[in-house]
Amino acid sequence: MYVSMTGFCSASLTREWGTISLELSSVNHRYQEIYARLPRELASWEPWFHQKLRGLYRRGKVQARVDIMWDAASLAVSLDRDVLVRYYRELSEARKALGAGGRIRLDALLNLPGVLDTQERVRFTHGEGAEEILTELLGKAARGWNDMRALEGGHLETEINVHLERLEGRIRTIGEMWKKSADAAFEAMKVRLVSALEAANLPALEDSRMAQEAVIIADRWDISEELARMKSHIAKFRKSGASEESVGRKLDFLVQEMNREVNTINSKVADPEIRWEAVEAKTSLERIREQIQNLE
Repeated sequence: MYVSMTGFCSASLTREWGTISLELSSVNHRYQEIYARLPRELASWEPWFHQKLRGLYRRGKVQARVDIMWDAASLAVSLDRDVLVRYYRELSEARKALGAGGRIRLDALLNLPGVLDTQERVRFTHGEGAEEILTELLGKAARGWNDMRALEGGHLETEINVHLERLEGRIRTIGEMWKKSADAAFEAMKVRLVSALEAANLPALEDSRMAQEAVIIADRWDISEELARMKSHIAKFRKSGASEESVGRKLDFLVQEMNREVNTINSKVADPEIRWEAVEAKTSLERIREQIQNLE
């Protein structure tokens, strides 16, 4: 299944305390990488987001950004006098012990933890229903994100198949050209072998020995095995792309194997037309490889 690593989606939920929104965006990356940007009230939920996101995809760089627009009532705060008095007394005792002068400003104590109580926010971020809300929000965003990645994957599949068909055509042409030129090349090689023996004043080989030597030498430029493996790789490529799992890594490996076979073909043959077809085959493989880099 072709699924792109690139995608984006946003989702939001509205409750009595305000509106919470989530943006999921992803780009290409060799490995699985996750970034979660959360508001201060949800800082303790970062490990939860990492755990959930790891199960949604295989590779790519994903960023989850959460924002909360609090309702006016939720923004209201109340002063916890007991906590404020405790801070004041402890600071006063510390000043006396250190012999420090000056007065303690009450407004400087308001930013200390627990002095100003935001009960509505605390109820959401630490309450029993918080995980249910975050799970619903993440599920809503993930569905849209995956739909977009699947749509982009479909476009990539179309583009890849165009170049795959071109590659298959090049390999078919090389095979047909090789059948025509193999016999001629084999005979030309025997002639060169006879000429080399005569030039060196060496006795001519018997027909059976000549055939044996010719076969040994011909094996070095025979490309029938490479052509057979290329056909097998292309068939495997199509079968893998039709599977239900993400196939980016597998297809990338197959392209490497096909590139190796084409390089071998190019190095073995001397026919300029076949070598040119091999160059065109490498061009198609490069186009396929570029598109595969976008697949999960």
